[in-house]
Amino acid sequence: MSSQLLAAADFLGILAFALAGILAAEGKKVDPVGVFVLAFTTAFGGGLIRDLIIDNRPFYWVSHEHYVWIVLVMALLAPRVIRRFRQFFPFSVFIWADAIGLGVFAVSGTALSYTAGLPMLPATMLGVCTGVFGGLIRDVFLNKVPMVLSDREPYASAAFLGSWVYLGLITLELPQTACIWVSSILIIAIRMFCWHKQLLLISYKGQKDNDGTFHARK
Repeated sequence: MSSQLLAAADFLGILAFALAGILAAEGKKVDPVGVFVLAFTTAFGGGLIRDLIIDNRPFYWVSHEHYVWIVLVMALLAPRVIRRFRQFFPFSVFIWADAIGLGVFAVSGTALSYTAGLPMLPATMLGVCTGVFGGLIRDVFLNKVPMVLSDREPYASAAFLGSWVYLGLITLELPQTACIWVSSILIIAIRMFCWHKQLLLISYKGQKDNDGTFHARK
């Protein structure tokens, strides 16, 4: 995988997931250290799981210290900006940020796992884990049912489909740059289209969503 391409994809995913972690902390009475923990775990939690499984050392966040500094600065500055310009940060901003992180990290995680020698199915599953585990940890820290488990609109399933599309395009020997961006954009598009149109994978008659879950629209 091109190092420049990987760096660009990682930078976009880290920014998006860090912002999602910061937005998730808004209104939860979390102190600055807690905001950083939420931003850090959202941005790097999935990659840490991936590195553990494929035995990638040093861990990604350890070998890319500058990304940790970026997340730290975001955690210090972003909450103040969000509070000052709250009207410009509707709930959809959180969904967009989370969707971008999901798409980029699911595909990059699949690509790294496949390059490391994993078969297609394990590589795809590990890619999905890379995309969802950061948000899962974030939601657990906030004492919420994780969005990956409670959101009935396509989430992990969108990442799973997009990861397979990436492997299919690679098998066709298409340029890797195109494979990564097309697959990432597909995941983001599926997630946001289904969220906007409220297309559910499953519905329960007579049962409303629990208050406080991220499925609720604000």
